Amino acid sequence: MKRNVGRIDAIARIIGGVAIAALALLAATGSVSVPVVSAVGLGVTGVVLVVEGATRRCLLYRALGIDRCPVD
Repeated sequence: MKRNVGRIDAIARIIGGVAIAALALLAATGSVSVPVVSAVGLGVTGVVLVVEGATRRCLLYRALGIDRCPVD
């Protein structure tokens, strides 16, 4: 699959994903009070963002025909 996420977007996704995953980890350990379902959702969202940023491929961008990567 062709890359469709630019460099800055990928960096932002990785940083945001790590922050969201850390929040999910804090919620799972009880340091932050959120519902259990929210902690699981945050964890999944964080992992998805990190993977999308690392691979520079976004399935939603592909479905919408968006290409933010200047070089393949």
